[in-house]
Amino acid sequence: MITCNQCIYLFITHDARRRWGCRKFGFKSSKIPHQEVIATTGMKCAYYSKRSFKKLTRSRGR
Repeated sequence: MITCNQCIYLFITHDARRRWGCRKFGFKSSKIPHQEVIATTGMKCAYYSKRSFKKLTRSRGR
């Protein structure tokens, strides 16, 4: 199952009524974007692209 939490196109808005957005499709919604895409098209998101996370390294001491 696709979730937008790790997608590079997901963004969070400051609008309380439309909290989630998708940069690829260019919309904001009160639902997570993949739910909106499934409800509109009936298919999974074709543009899902997993975000790459950099591993954080901590220094030892000062």
